[in-house]
Amino acid sequence: MEISLDYSKAKRQADNLEQCANDMLRQSREVGSIIADIRGVWQGETAGAYIKKLQALETELRENANKCSKDAIAFRAKISALKKADEEARKVIESD
Repeated sequence: MEISLDYSKAKRQADNLEQCANDMLRQSREVGSIIADIRGVWQGETAGAYIKKLQALETELRENANKCSKDAIAFRAKISALKKADEEARKVIESD
């Protein structure tokens, strides 16, 4: 029985996860810019409530971006470790 992993596909998946992190971080910056714009033109209780919701969104986007980035790094490390173990196992099998 042979177990195989498409390492290039797994790397692309890690790259996609990292791209999602970058996209979320960019979106959190855009939300921050929107907050600044709103503060400049909208006053009052409703503005404060809206800004509070946008700040929560900005924070959530940043936290999720950070998590995705860490997950991509961990995934790449696992891919690398699996590839190394696979190469070592093949060497052992071929030397017998």
